[in-house]
Amino acid sequence: MARQDIIAKSTWTGMLVSVSVVVAALYLAKGVLVPLTLAAMLSFLLSPVCGWLERRRIGRIPAVLVTASLGFTLLAAVAWMASVQIANLAPQIPEYRTNIEARLTTVNSYAVSAISQFARGFQEISQDLPRPDQSIDGSPARPYSVRVIASPTSPLQVFGGMFGTLLEVFGTSGIVIVLVVFFLVRREDLRDRFIHLVGRGQVTVTTQTLEDATRRISRYLSVLFCLNITFGICVALGLYLIGIPNAILWGILAGLFRFMPYIGPWIAAAMPVGLSLAISTGWETPLFTLGLFVGLELFNNNVLEPWLYGKNTGVSAVAVLLAAVFWMWLWGPVGLLIATPMTVCMLVIGKHVPQLSFFNIMLGNEPVFEPKTRIYQRLLAGDLDEATELFEGYLATQPLVEVYDRVLIPALSMAEIHWHIDEVDERHHNFILQGLKEMIQNQYERQQERRAEKPSEPAITPTHDTCLLHPTDSPTIAILCVPARSEADEISSSMLSQVLETQGYLAQAIAAISTENELLDIVGQQHADVVCISATPPAAAMHAHHLCKLLRTRFPSVTLVVGLWDAKGDISKTQGRIGCGATVITSLADAQTLIGQIKQSRDA
Repeated sequence: MARQDIIAKSTWTGMLVSVSVVVAALYLAKGVLVPLTLAAMLSFLLSPVCGWLERRRIGRIPAVLVTASLGFTLLAAVAWMASVQIANLAPQIPEYRTNIEARLTTVNSYAVSAISQFARGFQEISQDLPRPDQSIDGSPARPYSVRVIASPTSPLQVFGGMFGTLLEVFGTSGIVIVLVVFFLVRREDLRDRFIHLVGRGQVTVTTQTLEDATRRISRYLSVLFCLNITFGICVALGLYLIGIPNAILWGILAGLFRFMPYIGPWIAAAMPVGLSLAISTGWETPLFTLGLFVGLELFNNNVLEPWLYGKNTGVSAVAVLLAAVFWMWLWGPVGLLIATPMTVCMLVIGKHVPQLSFFNIMLGNEPVFEPKTRIYQRLLAGDLDEATELFEGYLATQPLVEVYDRVLIPALSMAEIHWHIDEVDERHHNFILQGLKEMIQNQYERQQERRAEKPSEPAITPTHDTCLLHPTDSPTIAILCVPARSEADEISSSMLSQVLETQGYLAQAIAAISTENELLDIVGQQHADVVCISATPPAAAMHAHHLCKLLRTRFPSVTLVVGLWDAKGDISKTQGRIGCGATVITSLADAQTLIGQIKQSRDA
C-alpha cells in the first residue's frame, strides 16, 4: 500500500512538473508560437477552399496561392476599412465626450449629490485628525519637495518606437502568411509525420482519427468564421439604419470581438451604445442599438449555432471561460481571440489521440460518469435532492423499466458490494438505501395518481400490503415479489412490482421478514400464482437458492422466478446451482417478458 502511495505521489509530481514546464515554454516562446498557432488555424480555415479548387483540376501551388491571396486580401481590406473609419471617428471624439458627460451628469445628478454629501462629511471628520504635515506635538513639520523631471523625448525616439511597432506587426503578418502557404502546400507531408509520431505503428486507426479530427476542426472554424462575419454585417446594417455613425467600424469590431467567448459581443455592443447616448437626446436610439445586439445574439445562440454546430460544440461553458482567462494571461489579446478555437481543437484532439485524452475529460461537457455511477455518487455524498433530480431527468427520456435496470439497480448493487468490502460505512450505506426507497416510493405514488385519473383502469393493490392478491378462483394471474434476505433485496422487489404493475399485472411486494416462517406464511396467505425472488449482489445466488428450497418444499405447485439483478457471468450455470425448477432472470425487462409468457400459457 505504501509503495502504491509513493507511485501515485510521484505520478502527480511528474504531471505537475510537466504542466509547469509546458506553460513556461508557451509563455517564453510566445513570439514563435503565436504566429505558428494563427497560421495553423488559418490553414484549417482555408483548407476546404484549397481542396475545392484542387478538385477543379487546378494544381496544388496555384490553388494555394489563389486561396491565400483571396483570404489575406480580404483581411487586408477589412483592416484598411477599419483604419479609415477610425481616422474619421478620431476628430469627433471630443464632441462625443462632451455629450456623454452632459447626459451622465443629468442622469446621475442624485448619485453625484449623494457622493458630494458623503465627501463633505468625510472631510469634516478628517479635519479633527492630525495632518501629515504636523509633528506629534502639533508644530508644523518641515516639508520636503520632491520632483521627478523626465527627459524630453526626442523625435528620433518617437519615430523609432512607431517604426518598431509597425515592423513587429508587419513581420508577424509576413511570418503568418508564409507559414499558411507552407502548411497548405505540405499538408500531406505534415500529416504523415504526425501519424508516424503519434500512431506508433497503427497507421489505419491513426489516419482515420486524424482525418475525422481535421474535418471537425475545419468545419467548426469555418462555421465560426461565417457566423461572426454574418454577425458583423448584420450589426453594421442595423446600426446604419438606426443612424449610428461609423457603422462599418462597429460591424468589423462586432465580428472580431465575437471570437471572444461570452463577453465579446457585449464589449462590442458597449461602444455603439455609448455613441448612441452621445448623439441622441432621447432614449429610443440607445434602446434600439442595445436591442439589435440582444436580438442578434439570442438568434445566433438559440437558432443558428444549434442548427450549424449540431446540439453544441462539446465544450463545457466553464472550460471556455477558463481557457479564455488562461490564453489571455499567456498571450494577451491574441490569446483571448483564439481561446475558443484552441479549446475546440484541443477537445477534438483529446477525443481521438489516446495520449491526450485528458483534454476530453477536462474540456468536454459530456458526463464523465455513467448514469448509475452518478446516482450512486450523489447518494454517497449525501445529496438526495440532486440524485432525485437526475433520476427524474432519466425518467423524462427513458421508460421506467430501463431506468430501473440501467441506473437504480446497478447503483444499488454498487452500494451493496462496497458495503460488504468495507469501503462504505454503515451510516452512508443506510442513507443510500433510504434515498433509493424514497425515490421509488415517490415514483409509485405518481404512478398511482396517474391511474386514479383513469377510472376505467382497475385499482392496484398498494405495495407491502398483506391483503389477499385475489381470490383463489380468479382467472387473473397474481405475482408476489419476495426479497431474498436483505433490505436491498426488498428495494429491488419494490422496483419489480412497480414495473409489473405498469404492464397491468396484479403484483405485490412484501417487506423483508425477520424469520423464514413468517415469510412462508405470508406467501401461503396470498395464493400467488408466481413468486418472484429478488436478490442483489454480492451474495445473491446463495440467498436465492436457500429461499427457493424452502418455497419449493412448502409450495410445490407455485411458479418460481429468481431475479439475480445486475448479475454477471454464465446465467445457465447459476440456474443449475439454484435448481428447484426456478427460472433465473437478470433484468426487470426479462421479468416482464417472462411473466407475459407465463400468463399466455395459463390462458391457453
